[in-house]
Amino acid sequence: MTSLSTLFSTFLLPTSVASVLLAAAPAVAIDDAQDAAANRVASDVAKVEETYLVGPKAAADLGCIVAWQANIPVPTNHGLLMVASSPDGLLALNTRNEVSLIRANTGDRAWTASAAQAIDRVFGMKILGSDLSVARGRIAVSTDTVMYLLDLENGASLKRSTMRHMPSTRPVFVDGMVIFGSRNGQCVWVNAKTGFLFKSATIDSPRVEPSTIPARPATDGDVVVIGSARGTIAAFDAASGSALWRRELLGGVVASPVIADGVVFVASEDQYFYAFDLGTGETLWKYFTQTPLTSTPFLAGSLVVENIPGEGFVAFSQKPEGQLGGEVRWKNNSALGAPLTMTTAVGRDAIAFWCPTSRQVTYIDLAKGDVLGTVQLPQVEHLEANSIEAGGFVAWSSDGRIERLSPMPKAATAAAAPAAETNPEASAEPAASTDANG
Repeated sequence: MTSLSTLFSTFLLPTSVASVLLAAAPAVAIDDAQDAAANRVASDVAKVEETYLVGPKAAADLGCIVAWQANIPVPTNHGLLMVASSPDGLLALNTRNEVSLIRANTGDRAWTASAAQAIDRVFGMKILGSDLSVARGRIAVSTDTVMYLLDLENGASLKRSTMRHMPSTRPVFVDGMVIFGSRNGQCVWVNAKTGFLFKSATIDSPRVEPSTIPARPATDGDVVVIGSARGTIAAFDAASGSALWRRELLGGVVASPVIADGVVFVASEDQYFYAFDLGTGETLWKYFTQTPLTSTPFLAGSLVVENIPGEGFVAFSQKPEGQLGGEVRWKNNSALGAPLTMTTAVGRDAIAFWCPTSRQVTYIDLAKGDVLGTVQLPQVEHLEANSIEAGGFVAWSSDGRIERLSPMPKAATAAAAPAAETNPEASAEPAASTDANG
């Protein structure tokens, strides 16, 4: 191989020029080597990120670390349909109605079994009990026609009970009871451990034809609140099913109510956003809008947020002083999706919005409603918060991948906060509609 010095001599370069080039050659080689090494590192980091639904960097932007990722086998031409997560474990249901139990602490798959008939529509699943080692533990699976009970230890079928009232909503689980709305206008209590009907109550007045229940009931553990398509909102004692109060609105209730500190917040198609006293049903305040309301409210500290078409996301004081028309704290018409959780991942109190269409988390300042930053999660189809631990997330996709994100230690969260911040103006996009069923 011809040396650089021979090459320079051949072309009779001036000695001074040759000396400069000979001195520069090693520096150029070092720079090239450093660039190549940096590219290899970047490539390796990208490969690591791609193996996760939420990679380590995106997890840090959410104020979390990756605890584990599980890969649930799904049959050919099928996919993951539903994940129910809790500190007791995760239940992953595929489109063939097979359920897998995943250990919440490790992500290990304990077993896979048939949860229901393939033609059943599953509305909800719940682990009954708090100790996975207890052989007598049960799993309740609520479908459109049958309540199934499975053995927690191995997934074996223990009991099936035919539903006397066909569900129209996802259930809530309170003290061993499965409570849901039905197509024939009932609030229904089913004993989760036996599958037997405990109680049912018609929501609408006896003077009218009962209407279906469009949205999941709300509960604080003591009281259940539920609304009908005709516009009746009713409250019941969760344990006994006894009626507490009933209010008839001028439009349907197609979004789930929410309960906070003795107040029930209800979005109605009669164009009002209501705050009712949980104990008496008295109207505390109501806000009039220019359009029917179909989105479930979101509780954020001392605020409650509602998606109002034409206004965007509007934050109200939960308990305004003497303002019967409500007190608006801020409005935001750029956040995509729906509110998911409260967070301090961006260094201040914020609401994290999740949009499954754009696969994006948007941070909104709790005090002012400004956009603080965004995080892209391109591989995530479903994201839920706080189901296993406060400040944590569970992400999953239909291909069978499930990931648990645990909250980062506070010191590390503060250090990672700037990574999530972006130019608020660059994040401004029209608000998207949210799921009315919560």
